[in-house]
Amino acid sequence: MLAAPAKVNLTLEVLARRPDGYRELASVFATVDVRDRVRVAPSRVLDVRVSPDVGAAVEDELATRAVRALAQALGRPAAAHVRVAKRIPVAAGLGGGSSDAGAVLRGLARIWRLDGVDLCAVGAGIGSDVPFFASGAAFALVTGRGERIEPLPSPQASLWVALVRIRARVATAAVFARYRGSRAAAHDSAALSEAFRNGGATPEVVRAHLVNDLLDIAEDVAPAIRDARALAERAGVPLALSGSGPSLFAVADDRADAIRIARRLRRAGLDARPRRLGFTP
Repeated sequence: MLAAPAKVNLTLEVLARRPDGYRELASVFATVDVRDRVRVAPSRVLDVRVSPDVGAAVEDELATRAVRALAQALGRPAAAHVRVAKRIPVAAGLGGGSSDAGAVLRGLARIWRLDGVDLCAVGAGIGSDVPFFASGAAFALVTGRGERIEPLPSPQASLWVALVRIRARVATAAVFARYRGSRAAAHDSAALSEAFRNGGATPEVVRAHLVNDLLDIAEDVAPAIRDARALAERAGVPLALSGSGPSLFAVADDRADAIRIARRLRRAGLDARPRRLGFTP
């Protein structure tokens, strides 16, 4: 059984458009200790099941696409037994489907006894977040359209957040389609990743560099995001957006502070839970 953790984007900066039509991105990713469970086993056929059903056709599931992509890269039949038990909310900006795909790639590498295969490169053909999850990193600077992964060292003291679930779905493609900005450089991602490298990624430093260029558009696409942030502001808690949303989070000083913040947000009517960052799958 493999753990497929969720993620939050501590930074998400959108740069110039690439020749392939995608945007150049810079983002500091962190895994979160809420996770799906993925089982991968040998099989003579391709047999993928996801529960509970998330409403996608089996052939469109990222877990299915992961098996096919790796098999194609190796020139072997796309045959595997895959079971995914979902706990990460769908279309929530937490990377659940991409994490499942990354776990499938890691599981296949084990049961197919692969050595030297670049799982991140295979993952890049499946989805922009898949290379991060295929890498197995807890923290990473992610650039390009998601294919370049620089694992970052974990801080000495655990980082904690209060994670807020918004009961809406946001399609990443819909948010990016409406984005018209373009940064010249990814200052916050560069500064925060350097803080991780030199051991200075404290909660204060992380909070100072929280940025998400998709926030305004995500709020327009899903007004529940704006409403939740307004409720949290009135409770004295600024909330950051993960990915294209709708999930939100507040960086806490420590575990006890995360518990206090989550309680305050729940009193304000939000679905908030304390979560540790940097879970290693």
